[in-house]
Amino acid sequence: SNHSRECLPLNTNLLPKDVYSADCPFYHPDDIIKNHVVDGQSITVELYLELPLDDYGIPKLSHWAFIAFRHGESHEEKRERYVQEKRDEVEKFQAERERQANLRQLEIERPKLEKMKVILADQLIHDAVIERTVNEEWALIKDSGVLDNLVPDEGQQEEIRSFLQRNYVELSDCYKFYSAVNSGGGTHTLEFIELNKFLCETSILGEEHSSAILRIFIDSHINAKTGKSKVKPSIHSEIHRHEFLLALIKISIFKFISLPKKEIARLKRQGQHIPNSKRNVPTAPKALEMVYEQHLAPLLANMPAGAKMRDAVASKEVLILFHDNLEALKRCFNKFAQSDSEDGSISLSEFSVFAMSAGFSGGGERRLGLQKSSSFRNGRASERKHSITGDKTSKGVTPKDIRQIFSASQNDRPEEVEEKNKEEVSHYEVMTFSEFVEAIARLGVMKFAQGGPKEGADDQSEELSYYECIKLAISAAVKCGVAEGNE
Repeated sequence: SNHSRECLPLNTNLLPKDVYSADCPFYHPDDIIKNHVVDGQSITVELYLELPLDDYGIPKLSHWAFIAFRHGESHEEKRERYVQEKRDEVEKFQAERERQANLRQLEIERPKLEKMKVILADQLIHDAVIERTVNEEWALIKDSGVLDNLVPDEGQQEEIRSFLQRNYVELSDCYKFYSAVNSGGGTHTLEFIELNKFLCETSILGEEHSSAILRIFIDSHINAKTGKSKVKPSIHSEIHRHEFLLALIKISIFKFISLPKKEIARLKRQGQHIPNSKRNVPTAPKALEMVYEQHLAPLLANMPAGAKMRDAVASKEVLILFHDNLEALKRCFNKFAQSDSEDGSISLSEFSVFAMSAGFSGGGERRLGLQKSSSFRNGRASERKHSITGDKTSKGVTPKDIRQIFSASQNDRPEEVEEKNKEEVSHYEVMTFSEFVEAIARLGVMKFAQGGPKEGADDQSEELSYYECIKLAISAAVKCGVAEGNE
């Protein structure tokens, strides 16, 4: 400036000392400044009014000045070191700025997150809740006396209980998914046809073992044996989740203990050699673990409605999204909630009406990239080969999808039954607001996961993230609530 010139001695040669801004502590001397800033931003250039000298009369340059003016071969190594040091300084500066920004954002978001975690408390997985549910369902299995006959060793029983607790969420996901496959029964109980489909799709047992499967299914009706149910066990009756867990234990023993022992006995009768690999029959807990690791875990890892879905619902971004639309979602829920429910709840039929009203079901678009032919002998082309992993050929969200979403959104608290209109109704048969919110997220992933056509491409579909799918689903639910409210 003119003022600076007046203050400086004549013939002063100013040398840059450092170049930085509020947004970056270092600009390389080779940087073109206009490429790094926008209009309105300022850059600070520090100048030497007088060069400091060392004891030998050599100028002591700043890192920036050394990088800018020392280009000789003798200075190359030191110059590169200074450049790296300044780059590291920039990275640390930016990381700290990001950390501070995140802290400020967290202060804004914390009340929203805390509120949504309270509202969705039943949906978010807690180890204490899982342990309580497992212990209650284990007590039902133990009280029946069936387990003592099946696995008399108490140590092995504890191994099985521990295994169920460790993998309960995943096993519950399996149960919920298949309990809603058939439209004939409830979404919270498992029919024989649904158990059979589960075993076939997971390749645990095949059709050649259908009689054994039926026997295990009927023998697993411990509610009938303990007097908790008046329904006589048959191919047409249904089992609950704790009975499904018992059936899974029985199936594991049948597959990895009973069948191998029968094979060993056959080889002995025929005088054939029995290889060591067949002599070593596992314990009951190990058999259960083998069924899980060999048949269930590979499918569960790719289950769209499983861990990935739960993680998305519990993520900070989605919880904030729910909070910002909370009142609109409540209005939508109240429009479809049962009028005779004190605290508000939605039945499966009402949830189906909501899904159709909001445009989730009945659509004609094909969910691309998931088409596989059926391996079942009934030849129904619209069936899924591995439906638990999302492989399907049907278009849009089907009634079966809606039943499965209704079932999957039920929280894992121990089952509670109340009397309504002189009938016993499980809380798994109705949907609370928190379950409704999760169900909207699941509908969004089912409906929008394959997205829409990419720009400039009529026949290609762009895959959306779970967050984007949930955002679209919330928008559809909010519009549905407004539309219904204005009628």
